[in-house]
Amino acid sequence: MNRSIILLLITILCNTAASSHAVEIDTISCINWDADTIIFNGSDWSPVFDRMRSLQDTTHAERNIVSIVHLGDSHVQAGYFSEALRLSLQQYWGNAGRGLIAPLRLSKTNEPADYKFTSPHSWLYKRCIRGKKFSNTVGVSGISITPTARKVDITIETMSRYGEEIGFNRVRLFHTPSDKFPQLMPTETPTNLNTYSLHPGETYYTWSDTTHIIHLQGVNNHSNEHATIYGASLENDSNGILLHAIGNNSATYQSYNRIENYGSKLSLLEPHLVIISMGTNESVSSHITYQTMYRQIHTLVTEIREKSPDALILLTTPADNKLRKRYRKNGKRRTYYTHNNQLPTIIEAIKDYGSDNNIAVWDWYTIGGGKGSCDIWVKEDGMKKDHIHYTTKGYALQGNLLYQSILKAYEEYIR
Repeated sequence: MNRSIILLLITILCNTAASSHAVEIDTISCINWDADTIIFNGSDWSPVFDRMRSLQDTTHAERNIVSIVHLGDSHVQAGYFSEALRLSLQQYWGNAGRGLIAPLRLSKTNEPADYKFTSPHSWLYKRCIRGKKFSNTVGVSGISITPTARKVDITIETMSRYGEEIGFNRVRLFHTPSDKFPQLMPTETPTNLNTYSLHPGETYYTWSDTTHIIHLQGVNNHSNEHATIYGASLENDSNGILLHAIGNNSATYQSYNRIENYGSKLSLLEPHLVIISMGTNESVSSHITYQTMYRQIHTLVTEIREKSPDALILLTTPADNKLRKRYRKNGKRRTYYTHNNQLPTIIEAIKDYGSDNNIAVWDWYTIGGGKGSCDIWVKEDGMKKDHIHYTTKGYALQGNLLYQSILKAYEEYIR
């Protein structure tokens, strides 16, 4: 076994022994362990590393957090990739809360397994994804839900999957930036409840003791669009990492570029680091060119940098995937998978953009094993049979490998 594998396994075992929060990890035989590094491209990560180091200083009187946004497609929406990254980061640097959650289930799509956004009423919903429900006025989560009833009734609940603590006593509710947004209040008033707003489009709730559920109610006395909700950040009083995962099935760079003033909406999360994990959906399109992909990356990065100038950015490449093809034989429909010849173009555009603009890149394509590796991932239960999406095991491995690359770079910096 090579030395890199041994070191990674030792780290994982030590983390598991040190905390019940660790995610259990299996490996895949084609992983390129030596490639699991951040390619900095001349970018200076000292601000975020210094802030991470300050998290371990217990003499800080004020609350101290590092805010990370993970922006992506279905790989992020499923929750498992970001969850594995978040749990590992928080295990090392401290748990400041669950971070941003979106009412995905109420917008008729899949939601991560560790929280629920529920309501007894029906809601109208919009998304940033092209289709019948497309809208460019959605919020930071890429979706919006609008009540159909005059009474607004919504419950937010977190559920532990690994025994980790995901209670909260701070909620930042993101909603339409209107002074006519209804006053939503907890049905059971927590001790020392304080409600206030620092910016249009968000309401803060803070109280003393942590909980795993909050039920908000109010009455909408105006037109429905004044009561639109985009999501909520669940936080606590601790220093540490906040990881805000924003994922939408079928999303591309262009999906977020279409959202009106998206940079301003993202800036409300006050990110110190923005990780952008897209490119898979572009790669299955036969129409996108290298120039178009490069331009769309530039548009999104420029928008983020304009409104969050101090935020660092990390681009990740998509993994090896295959295209599904169908044909009929003997009256039956057959399915087979072919190499995605468009994928190298997308990866090249992402890597070139990072290199040209001093933006860090995490080359998941190479780390995951490169061309043809998705067959191995499917065979070893790391990827689903569609040759695009991962299993829970695969996403956990991906999230932990990204964490290991960040940890490795941080430890080299503080030496």
